Amino acid sequence: MRCDGQRWCDMFAGSGAIGLEALSRGAKEVVFIEKDKEALDIVKSNIQRCKMENQSFVVHEDALIYSQKQPNLESFDVIFADPPYDLSLKSLIDSIRNTSWYDKDTIFVFERHAQENTDLLKESFNILKQRKVGQSQYVVAKIKV
Repeated sequence: MRCDGQRWCDMFAGSGAIGLEALSRGAKEVVFIEKDKEALDIVKSNIQRCKMENQSFVVHEDALIYSQKQPNLESFDVIFADPPYDLSLKSLIDSIRNTSWYDKDTIFVFERHAQENTDLLKESFNILKQRKVGQSQYVVAKIKV
């Protein structure tokens, strides 16, 4: 998938692999949000190693708290959310809904545990695709506006 000119948000960035992959496929900018200091250092190192500092904005913060502090960011083309599996889906949805980070065309990708019931997403999102891979499931959706 090409990401030409897209603006991405990699919530709960971990190593930053998803956001870096988007940049390698042509995304114009990625906001990486990660609260764990060790993971954040890895994100920064990976960004430098890939020479993508100019297209990367790194936030050292819990993604849900950051969304409350910065609810009025310019909308993203893609929001990838891979929170810890013990984070409630409702908390994640509520956090996103209370921002201006999206518009009617924003694609959301949620990574959750394969066994988790994700029906709650259907209240706020139109599900475009859902797939289980190993211990994870991926839900691709657009928000209902």
